[in-house]
Amino acid sequence: MIAAVLLLLEEGSERGFLGVPSLVWQVANLAAFLALLWYFLRRPVSEFFGSRRNEVASALAKAEEDRRRAEALAAELERRLREIDTELANLKAAAKRDAETEHAEVLKRTEADAARVLERAKTDVDNRVRAARVELTAFAGDLAVEVAREILAKSVTPEDEARLAKAGVADLARARG
Repeated sequence: MIAAVLLLLEEGSERGFLGVPSLVWQVANLAAFLALLWYFLRRPVSEFFGSRRNEVASALAKAEEDRRRAEALAAELERRLREIDTELANLKAAAKRDAETEHAEVLKRTEADAARVLERAKTDVDNRVRAARVELTAFAGDLAVEVAREILAKSVTPEDEARLAKAGVADLARARG
C-alpha cells in the first residue's frame, strides 16, 4: 500500500532531495515534529493537568466543607430563634400573669392606678422584646462578620488586597478633591 502511494506521488510531483518526492519529505518532517512534541511535552502537560485536577478537587472539598459549616450555622441560628420565640412567649405569659395579678389588686384601689400599672407592664414587655432582638441581631451580625472574615481571608489574594487598597485611596482622593 505504501508503495502504491509512493508511485502515485512520483507521477505528479517534482523530485526532491535524494530523488524522493518533496511531499514525502514534508510528511516525514511533520511526523518527526509531532514525535518530538510528544516526547518533550508529554510529561509537563501530564503534570499540569494532574496538578490542575488536584487543585479543582481541593477547591471542591473546601467548598463542600464551607457549605456544611454554613448549614450548621444556619441550624444553630434557627435553634436560637426558636428558643428566643419560646422565651418571648414565656415572658409575655409571665408578664400577662403579673399584669393580671397587679390589675386585680389595683382595681381595689383606684382606676387611675390600674391604668398606670398596665402601661408599665406593657413597657417592660416591649423593652424585654427589644433587648432580646437587639441581642440576637448583635449575635447574628458578629457571626456574619466572622464568617465573612474567614471567607475573605481564604479567598482574597495579596494582589486583591493591593488592588482594593489602591481603589480605597483613589476613592478617598476623589472624596477630598
